Amino acid sequence: MHTPTTTTQKRKQEFDKKLQQIEKEELKLKALEQELLRLQSRVSAESAPIVEEFCELRLETLKKLKSFLTDSFFKKKEIRQITHLMVELAVGLQRIGDSRAEAFLKELIPKKDTEVEEEYREPERRRYTPAPPAEKEAEGRLEIKSLFRQLAKAFHPDKEPLEHLKDEKTSLMKKITAAYENQDLYGLLKLEKEHLGGREFTEEKIELYIKQINDRLKEVKSFEGSLKKHGPLSTVYRFLYSRKSTIQEYNIRNEISKIEEELQREKELQNMVWDRTSLKIFLKG
Repeated sequence: MHTPTTTTQKRKQEFDKKLQQIEKEELKLKALEQELLRLQSRVSAESAPIVEEFCELRLETLKKLKSFLTDSFFKKKEIRQITHLMVELAVGLQRIGDSRAEAFLKELIPKKDTEVEEEYREPERRRYTPAPPAEKEAEGRLEIKSLFRQLAKAFHPDKEPLEHLKDEKTSLMKKITAAYENQDLYGLLKLEKEHLGGREFTEEKIELYIKQINDRLKEVKSFEGSLKKHGPLSTVYRFLYSRKSTIQEYNIRNEISKIEEELQREKELQNMVWDRTSLKIFLKG
């Protein structure tokens, strides 16, 4: 039969093992993100002229469509379709980062129509961000507040009598405050382990650590998986650690080719909506 001390020691060993695992995964993820950022930077630089041409074409199309909104050639239903199309095109332009799209959106989406605005502006957030259970959220906030107070009491620089340690504690206190402001329980627990780890933790505290580490590990794995399947330059992902520059160059060119294809589709769209008759046919289709 295991004594309470033996059980606690095993749980602490499990905690240390999981902490090492998550630190390894986070380092791997950080290296991946840095590599992706480097490759994205190259793609952005090389594709900048194509993106600029795309934005100008999109703006021309929006202006042309706007001129049709008061054209009696179109029926009310068709005017609504044109408006809907303009919103979609403006949102696409906005997501690229072109601030000129905002003027079209403000004009096309009434301020009172918040549901329409949410539908167009932030579909991913509405669709994929579940609301946390109220009890769990409240419990987490209490734990975060308690842990923040505990760490602040131990490491606040104003309570440090030795001048040469004040800078160190000031830096640490910034990390503690940032974790608290972000409601990052895992971050606070990690800081507690790193800087107060010499003391004995209770079985309850160890359980809390392990739960938070498991949750964080799932987040890291999930994010890595999303980068692999759906992230920017996902086609490059599988080659990142091969270090074969020829393969990376091929995939960079492939990404730029996709942008060029988008530009070609934009030109085709503009041709279809550029005059009244072709636009009417386009709306029927």
